[in-house]
Amino acid sequence: MLANNQEITWVPENVKDGQFGKWLEGARDWSISRNRYWGSPIPVWRSSDPAHPRVDVYGSLADLERDFGALPRNTEGEVDLHRPYIDELTRPNPDDPTGKSTMRRIEDVFDVWFDSGSMPYAQVHYPFENQEWFDSHSPADFIVEYIGQTRGWFYLMHVLSTALFDRPAFTGVSSTASCWAAMARRCPSRCATIPT
Repeated sequence: MLANNQEITWVPENVKDGQFGKWLEGARDWSISRNRYWGSPIPVWRSSDPAHPRVDVYGSLADLERDFGALPRNTEGEVDLHRPYIDELTRPNPDDPTGKSTMRRIEDVFDVWFDSGSMPYAQVHYPFENQEWFDSHSPADFIVEYIGQTRGWFYLMHVLSTALFDRPAFTGVSSTASCWAAMARRCPSRCATIPT
C-alpha cells in the first residue's frame, strides 16, 4: 500500500506522506462488518445449532436461488438484497440429520466505507461484466473529497485496489480542507461565509 501511494499525485502534496501516508504506515486491523440494521448485508448463513455447525457464503444470485429456491423480493416483487428481505431466506441445515437446525443469515452488515471503497468496481458490475471498460478506465484519473476521507473513502479504495490489483485506485487526488467557524467548531457546507 505504501509503494502504491507513491504513484499517486496528491494535492496538497504533503498529504501523500503526511496524513494519508502516516495512516497507511500505522494501518490498523479494520473490521469490515458492523452490527447495524441498515447497510449491505453480509452474504453468510450460519447454522442455528452449534451441535451441527455449518457456514455458507454466497457469491451470486444463482447460488442463493439454488440453495433457497427463491430470491429475496421486496413488496413490489423486485429482487432486493437488503434487510428485511434477505433475512427471510432460511433453509434447513443440510448437515443436521435431525432436520431441526436452520441456516440463517448473520445479522452483521458491511461497513459503509467498504461499500464506498468498492465503488470503482461495483458501479460497472465488475468483474461480472464490463471487464474491457473497467480495464481501460482503472485506475481513476482524479478524485476529490475533504481531508477526513484519508481514513474513509480514500483509504478503502486504496486498500481494495491494492489487494485486488496491486495498483492504486486513483492516480490523482485533491483533498480539500475543512472550514471551521470562529468558535472552533466545524462549519457545515451550508455556512454562507468562511471566517478569516
